[in-house]
Amino acid sequence: MAAPPLCRLVLTHLLVALFGMGAWAAVNGIWVELPVVVKELPEGGPSTSLRVRTPGAEEEEEASPLQEPPGQAAGTTSSSDPKAHQLFSARSACLLGLLAVTNALTNGVLPAVQSFSCLPYGHLAYHLAVVLGSSANPLACFLAMAVLCRSLVGLCGLSLLGMLFATYLMTLAVLSPCPPLVGTSAGVVLVVLSWVLCAGVFSYVKVAVSSMLHGGGRPALLAAGVAIQMGSLLGAIAMFPPTSIYHVFHSGEDCVDLCGS
Repeated sequence: MAAPPLCRLVLTHLLVALFGMGAWAAVNGIWVELPVVVKELPEGGPSTSLRVRTPGAEEEEEASPLQEPPGQAAGTTSSSDPKAHQLFSARSACLLGLLAVTNALTNGVLPAVQSFSCLPYGHLAYHLAVVLGSSANPLACFLAMAVLCRSLVGLCGLSLLGMLFATYLMTLAVLSPCPPLVGTSAGVVLVVLSWVLCAGVFSYVKVAVSSMLHGGGRPALLAAGVAIQMGSLLGAIAMFPPTSIYHVFHSGEDCVDLCGS
C-alpha cells in the first residue's frame, strides 16, 4: 500500500494540534476569566461544581507528546520480565496513587480556594496567579519532553514539594481575609510564585507518571484514566462542604480594612 501524500500527513497533524489546543483553550479560558467574574459569584470564589463539569481531557493531552512509539510500547509489554505485566505491582500502585492525589489537588482542592488565597493581596495578584499558573502547565509539559524523570523516588520528592506549596496556599485561604504579609509586595510575590510553582510541579508529575504508565499498554492507561477521574471527583467533593456549606473560607470586602493595617 502506497504511503499517503505528504500534504495529507501535514494536514492531519495540523488538525490534531488544533483540536488539542481547542481543548486547552476551553479548559484554561474558564479559569483565566475568573478574576473578572469572581465578584458576581454568590460564594465569592469558584464553585467546586464548575470544575466538576469541565471536560477531563486536559490530563490526557499533557501526556500525549511523551507517549512512547507503538513499537517501543509493544516491546515493553512483550518483555519476558513478568513484573512488566503486573499492573497492580507496588510500583504501579504508587504511580496511580500519585496520579490520583495530584489530580485531586489540581482539579478539585486548589481551584476551590484560589480566590480566597489571592484576593486579600489584590485583584492583580489574583489575575497573575491564574494566568501565570495556567501558563506553567504547558511549560512543565515541554520541560518533561526534554527532561523526563522516571524515578519513583524523584517523583515522590517532587510531589512532596508541590504539596508544600499547596499547604502554604491552603493556609493563606484559611487565614483570609488577613493572611501574612497582606498589603505588601512580598506577599503578592509569594502567593503568585507559589501558585505558579505548585501548578508547574504537579503538571510535571502528572506528565511523567502518565508517560511511565503508557509502557504498560491499554490496561495501564485505563487505570490511569480511572485514577485521574476518581482523584478529581474526590477532590471536588471534599471541598464542596467547607466552601459552599460551612463557609470555612472568608472573603474580604472592597474598601473595608478588616485587618487593621
